[in-house]
Amino acid sequence: MSTDQTSLKRRVEELEELQRFAHLLSTTLGISETLDVIAEHCMSMFNAERASIMLVTSHGVDTVRTIVRRTGVPDQEIEHLVNNLVAGWVMYHAKPLVTDDVVKALSMRDISKQIQQLGPALAVPLSIGGKVIGVINIVNSPGGRLFSEDDSRAATIVASTAAQFIHRAEVYASIAEDNVRLKKALREQQHPDLILGDSPAMKEIRDKIRLVAETSSTVLLTGETGTGKELAAKTIHTMSPRAGKPFVAVNCAAIPEALFESELFGHERGAFTGAPEMRKGKFELAHEGTIFLDEISWMPLALQPKLLRVLQERTVSRLGASMETNVDVRVIAASSRDLEHASQLGEFRQELFHRLNVVPLRLLPLREHRQDIPLLAETFLDTFSGGAKRFSSDGMELLTKAAWPGNVRELRNAMERVSIFVPSLEVTEFHLKGLGIGEQEHGTSDLSIVFRQLVRSNDRNADLLENAEKSFVQLAMQEAQGNVSQASRLLGIDRKALERRIEKFGL
Repeated sequence: MSTDQTSLKRRVEELEELQRFAHLLSTTLGISETLDVIAEHCMSMFNAERASIMLVTSHGVDTVRTIVRRTGVPDQEIEHLVNNLVAGWVMYHAKPLVTDDVVKALSMRDISKQIQQLGPALAVPLSIGGKVIGVINIVNSPGGRLFSEDDSRAATIVASTAAQFIHRAEVYASIAEDNVRLKKALREQQHPDLILGDSPAMKEIRDKIRLVAETSSTVLLTGETGTGKELAAKTIHTMSPRAGKPFVAVNCAAIPEALFESELFGHERGAFTGAPEMRKGKFELAHEGTIFLDEISWMPLALQPKLLRVLQERTVSRLGASMETNVDVRVIAASSRDLEHASQLGEFRQELFHRLNVVPLRLLPLREHRQDIPLLAETFLDTFSGGAKRFSSDGMELLTKAAWPGNVRELRNAMERVSIFVPSLEVTEFHLKGLGIGEQEHGTSDLSIVFRQLVRSNDRNADLLENAEKSFVQLAMQEAQGNVSQASRLLGIDRKALERRIEKFGL
């Protein structure tokens, strides 16, 4: 076999290994499980005796922590000193470390017997958006296998994939913690009243929520983005007899189409490649509680009949299962899109729409209940500032006249910015305009706001149009929670075209 053929074969094997690696990581959510998979894979792929993963906190190199470590030699202590020195070297030089003798490369003296057992090493940075969040360090004993430049190249690719999944796991952990805190806060209130507003329209919505909460009827929440559909769903659940049972939220817009059925209904062991064990779907996890199907319009048409059957029969069938499982679940669906119109266009199944639309509840955009803006703004600012700040009369007038295209969510985020960046205890019109809040009168295009912010932040020597394109790609990826397929649909462009832009802008 020629050198070129050998090189090509090695590259193909690397690609296959990376594909298996990415697929295995895609089935993990917890941070510990994710780090374990990465460490085990690195030892296997690079024929290494030891593998450590160090993560860096926001305080910098001084707080490098060895999070997980795997070794073929049992009962060995972690080489914290070496790990910190290696991480410092990689972060300082911003490139991989490849050495036949890690002790010599780090110029270490008076070393312990434990450190004397370290020889060839390969360390690569874990980076997200150009920021190093950690380091993978794989090591062999003196006289063991040496690491090559090809290993360094492959390890860099592994680290790039690993960093994305570490970030995902951290976000998942943060969301899980937030959910726990929210559920605890809700249960402490005997009569939760989380939908704020004194206007007649908001009082009517709260009355409807109280009525429907006592039933097990299916609810369809509609309304623009940011109107509080998930908050309404949680309130319905918390005020219902199912309050002590699970509330499982599913963002249908964030699930890749190929994983939809497994995510909702689960799968048996070996049901498909990469299914090493049985996994319950969201419906089973929500048994006796409530499942919230957010942005239901994103559900693939081909899968909608199966959801319809689950709603009718109250049973689920896992992928690869021969028997069905009974589930007792209250379903709340939500959509920022007009599902009735979508069903008329053939883009959403009519029978599923009618099955979901048992109790329709429309949540209002902020422009339809402007009289609630003062209460909402003061409540949010009071929460974020610990009650220390208040609005002047001209500041509040500006807020009530602002467009708020992002509705309550946008108002809440704006109040968080105010609590951080406004130094005085009284928030005035001048302070708000300085933060780009409420500069346009009601009805002014939201794109004008975006344009002005880009102009202000843009380097005068830079290409504004290219920066604007980069900003929209970033926003789409954030809105899609990192899902490239969903982001391409939001932007109305082909997935490959979006991938080229992501690569172009180094996102």
